[in-house]
Amino acid sequence: KRIQMYDSLGGSGKMYLEYLFQYLQDEHLDKKKIPLPEKDEWKLVPTQNDTPRQENGFDCGVFTCMFADFLSNDCPLLFTQEHITQCRERIALSIMKGSALID
Repeated sequence: KRIQMYDSLGGSGKMYLEYLFQYLQDEHLDKKKIPLPEKDEWKLVPTQNDTPRQENGFDCGVFTCMFADFLSNDCPLLFTQEHITQCRERIALSIMKGSALID
């Protein structure tokens, strides 16, 4: 039970984590008509120091896609700004194939 932030610009995202958790609680209450059970067991994890960082203001979409790709495949986030061209190629190939690439 965890919500974790991955900000390639380095922001902690603490405020967004709190908003997301409140939204989750509100939706649970609205749909299930009971408060979110075990709400104290949830962990809100801000952006970590080892989260890959972009070095410009326009590669955020690529970083977002790569975070989703790596995390969904349970892979460590071992890419950097230096890998951005390969990341773009991986995204393009995935789009052309019509499915996610699985290594």
